[in-house]
Amino acid sequence: MPEIKTLHLDDIRIDGGTQSRVLIDEQVVAEYAELYRNGATLPPVTVFFDGTTHWLADGFHRYWGNRRINCDYVYADVRQGTQRDAVLYSVGANADHGLRRTNADKRKAVLTMLEDEEWTQWSDREVAKRCGVGNEMVSRTRRSLCDSHSETPSPRPRTYKTKHGTVTRMKTGTINRHRKRSADSPNPIRQPRPVLAQTNLNLPHDPAYGARAIVAAMGTDYARQLVQTLTSYLHPQKAGDA
Repeated sequence: MPEIKTLHLDDIRIDGGTQSRVLIDEQVVAEYAELYRNGATLPPVTVFFDGTTHWLADGFHRYWGNRRINCDYVYADVRQGTQRDAVLYSVGANADHGLRRTNADKRKAVLTMLEDEEWTQWSDREVAKRCGVGNEMVSRTRRSLCDSHSETPSPRPRTYKTKHGTVTRMKTGTINRHRKRSADSPNPIRQPRPVLAQTNLNLPHDPAYGARAIVAAMGTDYARQLVQTLTSYLHPQKAGDA
């Protein structure tokens, strides 16, 4: 059963892909911040707790409204569930209450489900029900995804004549792929860099609040390294500088 608790904002994760809106509306954040500052009580945000982490599923504008007035706590409707449960809840959030969703918000919610390996197997009617949209929108979006996937051309076979005079087909699917070479090869192929762990952050337009979100999601050590890297990137040292 849901339980209303007071949670510290730093204990709530906002980087798990649970934000179903395309953008955070800074004007709405400012309005909510003013309401909180004047002592108004807004509905609690909704979070899912997996035993370790609280995932924010609904209430991002209220979350940032509290951040704006330097209030570190928020009332939360805490439910038992995983990050995935929070994502599934988020696609239908604000369908009938709160800040109205734009068509882009609705499409993002539908895409979240149709691009998922499990949820894409659900019927259009079920996806529409979960996202709070019409069946036609789901069907149209699914067709557009299928069309985009089918537009990828497959390699066309090529024919060539061997030294013996016979004609055969060339396999073109592996053209331009790197071949493995031995360790003593004079010109080894540069190996691709390992994929770094990434975090999907829905950052606000205000850099101050964006910085707080990065610290909350990634930790202070990462934030300090990010500052140093950004400084070097934006102000590269010129040759000959001291």
